[in-house]
Amino acid sequence: QLIAFVGAHEVFVKPRANGLGPWDFGLGTELLDGIDDEELERKQTAERNNGRLAMFAIIGLMWQDGTFGKTPFALLNETGWLPDRFFKYIPQCVDGLSTDRV
Repeated sequence: QLIAFVGAHEVFVKPRANGLGPWDFGLGTELLDGIDDEELERKQTAERNNGRLAMFAIIGLMWQDGTFGKTPFALLNETGWLPDRFFKYIPQCVDGLSTDRV
């Protein structure tokens, strides 16, 4: 299925006319029409940096899950920090907490 999808993509999807390069299929670029090159570079740099931050964050979450065997929220809930700090002040969440944490 994956090979068929990649093959169909290569055959049917063509780069857009006046694109930024042969890799540019024009997906989501309507907002970039009419802006100068400096603004385009600033937006691309911001997008690239946000992507790097997201990759760093998900790697940290995967490392924590692999090291401790629990998700970050499960780990915080086990130590009591998360409910004591946040949930005990929300009336809808107090019923779900154990009596020793309220």
